[in-house]
Amino acid sequence: MGYNHAKALRKWHKWKEKEEKQLQHLGVEEQVIKQLREYDWNEFKKERLYLTRHILTNESFFLNRPIYDKKEINNIRDLLDSIQDEALFFYLSKTDTVTLRIILLRLLGYSTKEISKELNLSCAAIYKRINRLKKELFEVDVKK
Repeated sequence: MGYNHAKALRKWHKWKEKEEKQLQHLGVEEQVIKQLREYDWNEFKKERLYLTRHILTNESFFLNRPIYDKKEINNIRDLLDSIQDEALFFYLSKTDTVTLRIILLRLLGYSTKEISKELNLSCAAIYKRINRLKKELFEVDVKK
């Protein structure tokens, strides 16, 4: 079921009026009540934004289910262990560690700029290493 903004807004106004009457009865200053109303309104808007964009339907729930059998790759050894193609494994095991670290960092979601800072290489050098690796892997694949 989707989020009904009008219903939620009516419910919020009703709740807020009741709360403000209680605060006035207790003798709370109008300035404090006004600040509290602004704070609660901002929180309502944040929640509304979240609910309108993050409601899971049956379809998206099953698309977003966690995969528990996927092995986590945290270092070069994990990267090489996850490769099931013998030729690719053999080739990558002979590749230099800098190129393997570039591959690992790209798999972990790092941008080229972040990798260049991490490895003290220029972005052009990183792109060149990746392209060289692609070219060599293509040549190995063609020779099969």
